[in-house]
Parts: sequence; C-alpha cells; structure tokens
Amino acid sequence: MSELTHNERKQVLEPLLLDYGCSHWRISSQRASDLYDSGTKLWQREDLADIERQLTQARTAEKFTVHRIDGTMVDIKNPMFGVEKPIWKPYVKFQEYWRLVRSTPDGPPETYNCTYLVDWSNQTVRNYEGPVENARALFDTSRQRWDASATCDAFTSQFRKLLGGHGEARRVTKIVCFGLGDMNFKPPYWWIIENDSKPEDEREPETSVVEGALIHHAIALTMADMAGACFEAREVGVGVRLLAQDPGYSDETRDMLRKIGFEVVGEHGAGGFAELDDESVVFSAFAAAPVNQIIADLARPVAIICAGKTGSGIFGGPTKPYADPESPRTRRMWEEYENWKFPTPSEDGKLAGSLHQLEICVRIRE
Repeated sequence: MSELTHNERKQVLEPLLLDYGCSHWRISSQRASDLYDSGTKLWQREDLADIERQLTQARTAEKFTVHRIDGTMVDIKNPMFGVEKPIWKPYVKFQEYWRLVRSTPDGPPETYNCTYLVDWSNQTVRNYEGPVENARALFDTSRQRWDASATCDAFTSQFRKLLGGHGEARRVTKIVCFGLGDMNFKPPYWWIIENDSKPEDEREPETSVVEGALIHHAIALTMADMAGACFEAREVGVGVRLLAQDPGYSDETRDMLRKIGFEVVGEHGAGGFAELDDESVVFSAFAAAPVNQIIADLARPVAIICAGKTGSGIFGGPTKPYADPESPRTRRMWEEYENWKFPTPSEDGKLAGSLHQLEICVRIRE
C-alpha cells in the first residue's frame, strides 16, 4: 500500500469545521444586544404610527411592512387581504428586550430582530355573544362608587400633589391610558361553569369580570378632570386630552368611551405610543405590552401609573418573560422618578381593579 502524500495527510489531519452552534438565534440575539448597548432604540415613534396606519387598511393591503432594529425591513403577507367579512382582526404583537436577547422568538429567523409584529385575534365568539347589556349604566354606577370612595379621596390628594401648586404646577397636556380593559367583555364559559358550581351566596354576577375595567376608566376621568382644571387655570381655552388604547376594546366600548370624553387611539395596539411625550401622564393598568420599555425609548412623562415593579422578576416561566418586564433601560429610567404607592385605604375593602398592585412614579423635578 502506497504512502499518503503530504497534501493527503494534511486533509486527513485537519479537523472538520462545524457550525452547529452558529444558529440564527445566537447570531441575531448577539446582534440585538450589540445594537441595544450602542444606544439603538427598540421603538421609533414614526414606526409605531406607521404600523397602526397599515393595520387600519388591512382589508385592502396585500402585505404589511415592519422595521427591524438594524434599519432593515421585512414584508409580512396579509392573510385577510380582500376578504369581505374577515373573522380575524390584526393587532400589534411586541417583542421586547428579553425576547430579542434571551427568549427564542416564536417566528422565523427573519423576525428575530423585530420589536413588533402583526398577529391576529379571532372575533367569532365576541361577534356571537354581543355586548354587555346596560354597559353605560354599569359604568355610571362604578364611577359613582369610585367618586364616593375613600380611595378616590386619597388618590386625588396624591394626584394634586403630583400636579404641584404654589406657582410650580407641572405642565400636563394629556393623560394617555394603556390596557384599561374592555367594558363589554363577557366571561368565558369555564368561568361561568366554575361560578355556577359555587354556593348561591358565593356566586358573582357575570358583570364582575368588567368591574376592574370600569374602575380603571373612572380613575382616568378623575385624572383628566383634575389636570384639566389645573391647566385651564393657567391657560384659558386649552384643555387636557384623555386618550385610551386597548386593542381588546369592542366597537361598543370604543363608542361609549368617545361619548364620555375619551379619545380612542391605537385600535390595533400601536398608535397610542406615538402620543407619548414629556407633558403626559401615563396610566397603564396591566397592559399586555411592554409599555415601560417603550416609554423608556420615547419620552419621560410627568408621571407613570403602572403595576409595581418586582425587582429582578423578569420571567413568568422558565424562559418566557412577562408582558412588561424591567430592562436595563427601564432600570435607568426609574432613577429619574420617585415612587409612591397607589393609596388603598382599608375602609374601602378591596376596590375592583387590583389597585393595591399599582404604584405612581413621578418624574423628579430638575
């Protein structure tokens, strides 16, 4: 048997170069981390306004264009293009910091560096069940209960302090609300079965599932009234805008909100964020979106009312982060704010809306 030549021996001895660890995910997550550390914003005001505009034209758009954090774009095909009576409604699904660098995204590799995507909500059950009866009367009752509560008294005292006085009033031109909840939501079938299985004196009315949403909107109206009174005292004829975004709002809820003084924005879950500025107060009641991370990129509102921060709590499971987890940027943002607990006097019991879980973050004066 002849001896191997030099080149043949070299080929035998050289190790094979494997790229099994160079996955799309590892490469894209490192890229996202590098861009984030360099100061690249995950969200741009104009991008959020643009995707909102695109989704309002979902019936006639063949595709949607989404911007990635590296400046490139991807087109996403619209499955409802040309459909006369679509049962699927588009909304914006966010991919926040941890989903870019730690938790493997659900979509194809081309979407890994997208901080927002288009997802779809099936409307068949909502269309079949219809709206809650007497929703406006339910809201009026809840608002009266809120107005008469000790919690409302304590909150208005605290909010008045937030607005300031004695010639040092803060300028607030809008109240921007996220995820306050649909006021025409009916309980799912499993809830009805579970409720019916309870002793009669322990059963809750079906409308109890919207009590939190009713109280949240009553609180927003209180803030708008107070901020408006303060603003008008200084600038006659100029009002404070009250805006609400929740992609879960039904048509009936949106109509009712407009009648009671709200501007409904961001029907598909993005446009409301384009309204954020340094003269706004943000009320985010458990929104299913990374509200605080988006704020950290876009503005420094006068105040942010949101769920209390849980320290290092980021993930709700082994790898999936919460909807609105803290991030390096939100941690730095909170250094510019002082925190107050949302007041919940014991004499009110536990008012609907999980108010005891909220906190009021007020921007520190310069």
